[in-house]
Amino acid sequence: MLLMMPMIMHSRRRLLAGLCGACGIIAAGLLAGCERFRHETYTCPYNAVGLHELIINDDKAGADLTVIEIEDEYSIPIGSITEDQMIASNEEMVLMLNRKTGRLNVTIGNRSVFMTCEKTIFTM
Repeated sequence: MLLMMPMIMHSRRRLLAGLCGACGIIAAGLLAGCERFRHETYTCPYNAVGLHELIINDDKAGADLTVIEIEDEYSIPIGSITEDQMIASNEEMVLMLNRKTGRLNVTIGNRSVFMTCEKTIFTM
């Protein structure tokens, strides 16, 4: 009986070590999916409408999209947003953005301008 005790203790230690390792892997996977802050920026090339950057901090419909022009900065409510596309509009313009490619369509009145903006994502 005394000879069996070290084997039983050794098996329990291995079992506990395995359980702790598995819990650590699961916890790391869960924490990797947590984003407390996301800042998605689209920097646009020089264009006829003077649009410089679009900033998405909250990717939900109804949240504000920050629009930065050469001499102005303002917010536009996001009408709809998915992983692939975002549409935002106000009284003056409609912005349709492909979030995968950075391709942007800006419509002001009956005039449309197309451009490809560079996407940058910062998360914490």
